[in-house]
Amino acid sequence: MAERGQLKPSDAVHPLVAKEDRLSSTWFYEFCAKYGVDYPDEATPERQDEWQAGLDAIHSRILEEYAAETSPQNLSCTEGAIRDAE
Repeated sequence: MAERGQLKPSDAVHPLVAKEDRLSSTWFYEFCAKYGVDYPDEATPERQDEWQAGLDAIHSRILEEYAAETSPQNLSCTEGAIRDAE
């Protein structure tokens, strides 16, 4: 049992999920500092579009990395042999 105040994750988090969270958090702080707001929704509509575009770019980057990671060329020899045997 975890001691009071300590958290124990129940499931492992995929490294790309952690990376997306980190990049999104960094973007949040950079955006808010750039425009002097506490939250992105306090910015003008044009700036909110910039906020969303930044998040979309981060998400696209992570999806591309995931696709590259899971592409057939990156399968291990064992996985490839199993697929070939089918």
